Amino acid sequence: MSKFQQFCQLIGIHPFVGIVMFAIDWMLFVAEGTTFGGSWVISIGVAGVLTIPCILVQRYGCKDEWGLAIGKGLLIGCLTAVPTALPSFMSAGLGVLGAFAPSKSNNSNDTEKQHPTLSE
Repeated sequence: MSKFQQFCQLIGIHPFVGIVMFAIDWMLFVAEGTTFGGSWVISIGVAGVLTIPCILVQRYGCKDEWGLAIGKGLLIGCLTAVPTALPSFMSAGLGVLGAFAPSKSNNSNDTEKQHPTLSE
């Protein structure tokens, strides 16, 4: 695995999370712009609620460790709660990096094939 792929695997988020949070951040930004920041409380609530699915997608979709999945989910949730549209580009960029990350496999059959037992 190259250094770039390792970087993408560590830093990148699931592309689905990046696209969805990018779109939701822009929707919330339009609401904040039309109310002159009055709907910022709603943005915080929406971002807080959507942090949990982001964590679960990172954990089970990208097969990240729990700590890494929670960190990435909280980062994306905090970026979505910011009342401007600029952080949404970071969410999309992390999603692009995640698209280049190789998928992790937890298939135990592969390790058994590599290490045969004495009975074979």
